[in-house]
Amino acid sequence: MGPRALGNRSILAAPFLSGTRDRLNRIKQRESFRPIAPVCMEEDLMEHFEIGGTSPYMLQFANVSSPKLGAITHVDGTARPQSVSRAQNALLHDLLFEFRKISGYGVLCNTSLNFKGRGFINRSTDLFRFAREFGLDGVVIEGALFLRAESMIESGHV
Repeated sequence: MGPRALGNRSILAAPFLSGTRDRLNRIKQRESFRPIAPVCMEEDLMEHFEIGGTSPYMLQFANVSSPKLGAITHVDGTARPQSVSRAQNALLHDLLFEFRKISGYGVLCNTSLNFKGRGFINRSTDLFRFAREFGLDGVVIEGALFLRAESMIESGHV
């Protein structure tokens, strides 16, 4: 939860498997063909996308040049990336940096966190209900991470 969109009040996920796109569209109760946008470290943007410059507001379509980014690649081979610099959003940039250390990619799926037809989630009670109802692996509220017990067991953390 937090400021609106573009990496805040978002559902974030690993960008690799097309099944992740399918899962996110089920969570969002959208058609299966709907694309999921990527958020990418500004300094890695041109490594993964054929784009002429930064894209902080997801206004440009770009060809995806990394074949491993199946969850964010639309059927026509494009995506609408959001680039993030540390100066714009230090928390999101740091998350992407840490994800890159683990996976080799400073890119995540990024889609708005909202109930279909009911707008953005603004209360923690709604967030926890949404997470439970749609099987989110965890949530972050004001910097605190809350993991679903099953996710912790599946990942070997318990």
